[in-house]
Amino acid sequence: MGQSKPREGQRPDGATAIDLEARVVVLEIVSMTALALAMDTSENADVEHARGISNLVLEAVHQRCHEMNMPEDARLTACTYADELLSTALLSLYPQEH
Repeated sequence: MGQSKPREGQRPDGATAIDLEARVVVLEIVSMTALALAMDTSENADVEHARGISNLVLEAVHQRCHEMNMPEDARLTACTYADELLSTALLSLYPQEH
């Protein structure tokens, strides 16, 4: 699988912004589907296991931001977004308190 790289001179506006937004939508759907598959949602679901997966993802986001030397505001945005996405997944997969 190839990694997308911006072409020289491209800026996140116009068609590029639309392309970026479309890719984010796809990545959100894929990540939510992957989370649903990884997290047990049966009657005997282990909510703590699901929380553990979420914590691993959050740790990976923090680590990747550090590896990329992202500015603090970008790190905060990435980590907040990851937390929101994972919280939404947990709440939608496990709507009842356990």
